[in-house]
Amino acid sequence: MGADYLRVQARYRGRLGVEVGIFVAVDHLRRAGVLSAEQEAQYFDIDDWFQAHLPNPPFYADGNTVGAVTWFKTPVPTEMSTRIDTLRSILVAHGVEHDLVTTVDPGEQIYEDEFQIGVVPGVRHEPSAIPEGLVLGATNAGSKRQFAQHG
Repeated sequence: MGADYLRVQARYRGRLGVEVGIFVAVDHLRRAGVLSAEQEAQYFDIDDWFQAHLPNPPFYADGNTVGAVTWFKTPVPTEMSTRIDTLRSILVAHGVEHDLVTTVDPGEQIYEDEFQIGVVPGVRHEPSAIPEGLVLGATNAGSKRQFAQHG
């Protein structure tokens, strides 16, 4: 391929048998009700920004039955990396270990746009134990604001 790809992922595996990406990891914290109001607002603002500025791969339309994951193309534009860093700070604040992984061969490529690729990972494992207190759930397309914690 010749290009490097970047994925920010938590150190636990979700239903796809691969480490969950940063958006899913922060959403697990949101579902668990542990984000502060400020962190939840940051997450919603960042998620909405990416919904508006990053194309949505077609494999998400059917709930991602192919089990693909996305990787950013490098270099990641500053306006994206700054927002990713904010999400990383939320993970750090809640003790969720995560990694910035780079590779030239993340799997079988099934999608590409200006900023990212979608791949079917070559290796999958059993989902791992999630950090205590997190709540798993399906990843929803579109804005997550409708799921705001109230009360």
